[in-house]
Amino acid sequence: MLSYHRNPQDLRANLDGKQILVIEDDPVIAADYHFRLRRLGATDTIEPSNRRALAFLGTHHVDAAIVDYHLGDGPCVPVIEFLTSLDIPFIVVSGDTFAMRELVTGAPVLSKLATSTEVCQALSDVLH
Repeated sequence: MLSYHRNPQDLRANLDGKQILVIEDDPVIAADYHFRLRRLGATDTIEPSNRRALAFLGTHHVDAAIVDYHLGDGPCVPVIEFLTSLDIPFIVVSGDTFAMRELVTGAPVLSKLATSTEVCQALSDVLH
């Protein structure tokens, strides 16, 4: 269960200085996450596909990830498996949380209807 921070300073403290990989193919949603993460002191990189996210993860360190389940090149299962193998905490965001019932990750799953604040709160929780 996620314990959402009531205090904005707690949220900022957990994300400040963190490198976050945002795997999202919708540029509007990615931009929303980008601006929210930056306001909270995190550095982010946005990759719009499994292929690009895996290539990035192969050469860069990240502290955590926000993963859109449905990407243009298919479900994010390869990325989730890779993040899990590296013990990198992540959250999954999906417009179809019903489809997620088959995927057991142990990671929080949020609806695409979640606000960027809620997404950042969930991300802070997996980092804490």
